Amino acid sequence: MQKNRQKRSFFQSLAPNDRYMIGNLFFLYLIQGVFVILIGSILPMMQEEYHLSYQVGGFLISAHSIGNLITGLIAGLLPLAIGLKRSLMLLNVLPFAGFAITLVTGNPFLLIFALLLTGIGRGAVSNYNNQAVSALSGGSAAPLNMLHGFFAIGAVSAPLLALLFSGDGSGWRPAVYVVIALGVISMISSAFMKMDSVPYERPKKGADSFGFLKSRQFILSMGIMFFYLCVEASVMGWMVTYYTNSGVVSADSAQMLNSLLWVVILAGRFSCSALAQKLSAGRIIMMLCTGIVVFLGILLASSSIVPMLIGTIGLGLSLSGMYGTTVANAGDVFGKYPLAMGIFITFTNIGSVITPSIIGGIAEQTSIRTGMAVLLLPALLAFALAVVNLRTQKQSERKAARTRVLA
Repeated sequence: MQKNRQKRSFFQSLAPNDRYMIGNLFFLYLIQGVFVILIGSILPMMQEEYHLSYQVGGFLISAHSIGNLITGLIAGLLPLAIGLKRSLMLLNVLPFAGFAITLVTGNPFLLIFALLLTGIGRGAVSNYNNQAVSALSGGSAAPLNMLHGFFAIGAVSAPLLALLFSGDGSGWRPAVYVVIALGVISMISSAFMKMDSVPYERPKKGADSFGFLKSRQFILSMGIMFFYLCVEASVMGWMVTYYTNSGVVSADSAQMLNSLLWVVILAGRFSCSALAQKLSAGRIIMMLCTGIVVFLGILLASSSIVPMLIGTIGLGLSLSGMYGTTVANAGDVFGKYPLAMGIFITFTNIGSVITPSIIGGIAEQTSIRTGMAVLLLPALLAFALAVVNLRTQKQSERKAARTRVLA
């Protein structure tokens, strides 16, 4: 009962400085949702204007994920040199610098570099935001899912932003200007944050600093997240192209479907925040992984608007709470071990680096539908690990119950 009260009163229990910090971190995640999903929304227009192939498009999406991965390698150490707030603010500049580059050149190598910068900035916000919210909420899934709900709010806006300016061939450019303006606002709002309450100590020397690697829940959570991000990164980057080139819907309808996907994800993330107060993280992950397999299959097999709509809605609901719930499934390791989040993000993002390029390469030789079918494999593997994770959780619950009886 006490645990549930703590979850419900998370924001009320924060000090004023912490409340502003959490609110600003939510705002940063909202902006991140806009620019991350905008990449996929404007990719077809950029491909057309700059004459980019599917393969180059895949490299662009993967470059974004590589940047995210690079941040995982440095995010755990940079705050030790310059502090957590300075690290966040410094790396948060890079996405908007990357978007500025896309406005002035169609050179594939410079575009790849630009998307690399967007990924580095995204990784910083993701790493530090999740760490801060996890630490201040005691690893509760509800605030983490709410954090990712704000990402979804931004993500809903991105396709609509692209659609608003899609009247001519260069219509994606005003959308990029809007994103850069939001970035400037976020830098100003972040300057007023105080992050002293977020625990960030120099890692202990020796094995103690990597004690989280002994946690079975942490390892299973990493595996589930790895395969989930294979799917999520590809859906973010390729879905508008898939909708458009499937021959089922028009380009404008594709943007609307993508926005619908994120409306559903938004609703699902806030629903998962409420559900997390009633069900364990393992049970929620099992439900979501089952839905990903089923509805991804429907979406990929669809040749008319109705099954495509059903697949989109179902997939959105299934993707919705995976990130926050899987982070919560790992337990309290992120609060105890400063290096845990960096390693978690680094490893899990390897899948999001590789998979979009594989899809682009296959699509170049066959079709985008065949390329997207690759996603069924990581979806099934995430489901298999979710089964193992739930069994492990149930065994722990039975063991804890026997211990209470004996006591």
